[in-house]
Amino acid sequence: MAFLMIGMSSTWMATRGLGIRQSIERCFELGFGLVEVGAGHKYEPDAVGTVIELHKKHPDMLFTVHALFPPVQKSYAMNIADAKEHARIVGAVSGMFGLAKDIGADVVGLHGGYCGHVGWGEAGRGGFKELVMEGGMTREKAMTGMLVVLERLVAIAEDAGVKLALEIAPDGAWNPIPKTPNEFDEVFSRFGSKMFGLLLDVGHLHRTAAANGYDPYDFTALFKDRVFEVHLHDIVDGEDHHAVGTGEIDFARHFKIIGRERLESIPLVFEYTNLVDEAAALHGKERIEKIMESLK
Repeated sequence: MAFLMIGMSSTWMATRGLGIRQSIERCFELGFGLVEVGAGHKYEPDAVGTVIELHKKHPDMLFTVHALFPPVQKSYAMNIADAKEHARIVGAVSGMFGLAKDIGADVVGLHGGYCGHVGWGEAGRGGFKELVMEGGMTREKAMTGMLVVLERLVAIAEDAGVKLALEIAPDGAWNPIPKTPNEFDEVFSRFGSKMFGLLLDVGHLHRTAAANGYDPYDFTALFKDRVFEVHLHDIVDGEDHHAVGTGEIDFARHFKIIGRERLESIPLVFEYTNLVDEAAALHGKERIEKIMESLK
């Protein structure tokens, strides 16, 4: 049985040196029915036009949009907790929702904030650029800043009729927010909108849960009704973005908690780096499809 909502982030191909057009086309060629236009691309002058053209070329294929897309000429690390960046963030997110409407995307994914001013450094493991902390702020200040801008972004989502999904980030030197069940509950309790929910990045969740002493499967159970999209990658020796099935994560357990009915209605997106080859990616896809088929 084919599950069209099982997709691949174009970031995987971007870390392998492909442009936006080639990235999307290759994901479709490999049998993915959905592509998330992702954050790992280099600047291209008409990135939005390219995606719209490919949507028209492949009318049966699906898309989601992930911040920051389209890529910008000057390196920019979006931090929704940084009040100094709010005007720029609102403009960028408005553009992403405009693209989502043009290509029929149901979800726009957005990283949470960070407790400091951040920028991009050099490319690190797997081809992703590394975030660099350029100054700190308290968690209280970061939470306040994030909630202020989310008021604007949720309103944009409601106006567009496209869901906004807030991603859980991997804990570490960047000090992301929100990162604990209590912090996510505080954010979601603030908004009654049906257009605002969670991007459950399973690999990030396991890293962050381990760093903060809570159970990742309990987290999924707490917020399963808020999940709008899932990012799929595995954990090996504490490092994420490995091929599904090569590490420690029990994806079947997470899927059983969420339930087949919801999983079939939301994008399930693999998010890899250039450390994962095509054979491993396709093996992971088969593994997820078998898990889906086993669910009642």
